[in-house]
Amino acid sequence: MAGMSKREGAQRILDARASSAKLRGRTVFGGVAIAIIAIGVGVLTSWHFGLATALLCGLLLQYAIERMGTIIEANIANGLKAMGWNETSELDEEAMGKIQRIAKG
Repeated sequence: MAGMSKREGAQRILDARASSAKLRGRTVFGGVAIAIIAIGVGVLTSWHFGLATALLCGLLLQYAIERMGTIIEANIANGLKAMGWNETSELDEEAMGKIQRIAKG
């Protein structure tokens, strides 16, 4: 990452923001899938196993979401660092416009 150019850093920020936008949809999809599987397990076996399935899969989903969020934040910080910006810079509309111009070249 030491050799990352400003353009690559800007593209990394844009990619991280796009991934962040997709995260909510993936969370909803995962929650619905877990509910369907847990209901299926509960119907086929016992409600105890259905509840255990929901809790265990929910815990795994929560871990995955937190992990993805951390990775997204790290990618944004690395992109800002590669561009020479302060890592605490606010990514408002003006800053995102500059980042998009840098990424386009």
